[in-house]
Amino acid sequence: MNLDWLIYIGYIAMVAIIVTLSIKLGKYVDIIDAKSNISGAFIGGVMLAAVTSLPELFTSLSAVWIVKENSMIIGNILGSDLINLAFFGVILLIYWRGMKKAEFSKFYYTALAVACGMYALTAIGLYLAEYMQFTWFSVISPAILLLYVLFVSRMPKTSESDDDKPDDGITLKQAVIRFIICAVVLIGASIAMTYLTDMIAGEKMLNLGKTFAGALFLGVATSLPELISSVTLCHRGNFNAAAGNIIGSNVFNFAILFVADVFSFMPNGSGIYILNTDSKWLLIFGVIATVTTLCMMAVKNKCRQKYALFGVQAFNAVPPVLYVIYLLITTGIIVG
Repeated sequence: MNLDWLIYIGYIAMVAIIVTLSIKLGKYVDIIDAKSNISGAFIGGVMLAAVTSLPELFTSLSAVWIVKENSMIIGNILGSDLINLAFFGVILLIYWRGMKKAEFSKFYYTALAVACGMYALTAIGLYLAEYMQFTWFSVISPAILLLYVLFVSRMPKTSESDDDKPDDGITLKQAVIRFIICAVVLIGASIAMTYLTDMIAGEKMLNLGKTFAGALFLGVATSLPELISSVTLCHRGNFNAAAGNIIGSNVFNFAILFVADVFSFMPNGSGIYILNTDSKWLLIFGVIATVTTLCMMAVKNKCRQKYALFGVQAFNAVPPVLYVIYLLITTGIIVG
């Protein structure tokens, strides 16, 4: 009996669970932002980013330890980062009315510059893999982790409270507890997602390349928390925390490479920095999307005129277009 349909149903079920949890996470983060003096940049860029990146973390560890497909890791991380920016661009295009009053923290300029630096380090790790190898892991991984630690240490921690935000009838303590519960459930869904993705990408089903499978099935599914929670935040008018979620998640995702690399020695001893056509395009498009997002924020913060919004939205359209082009190239519709 062909049970492939059960695998697809399981994949869809995991997606549904992740979507539901992400909506809750976005709500609880907005409440924490409103009822504490912690800055929106820190809440979105560290707290929410770390939680919504749990799928990337645990799917990457599962790829190393469980399904033993290290080539899925780069596709998962770089694919998730590109998808995050593509999703964010689409969200801002949809909520264009709210964008008129939106203002982004200037710290995000630094955060996006850090992301570009991590892309550069990852490129070195991929192109010079044999020279960067030290015992079983790459020296690039500790360098990426150090850059992430410096990023978090420089992030603004406090801000003035905002009394204009609506009260949902949930206390700060309740919001924090529920936030933690949602985070724990995400871990289980993430591990299950890795199993299902490996089955779908296998020879008995779609027979996809592991990097492409990581970028498509894992990348899309593990980016759903960032997407849904950011939609929730933008719907509630908190564009700054939404931006922190997306950008912080992208930076945090790179730090996952360190964890995956350290634990990669047990299953088969192979490295995680595996260069192929898919990873090359993910690098190129990821850098362009990151720089474009930086330009969008700079223009939005500096120019208040109505006509400037057209330029801002033109920048927002670039990451989604880049992701579509990537899919067309990797599926062979466009020859890269």
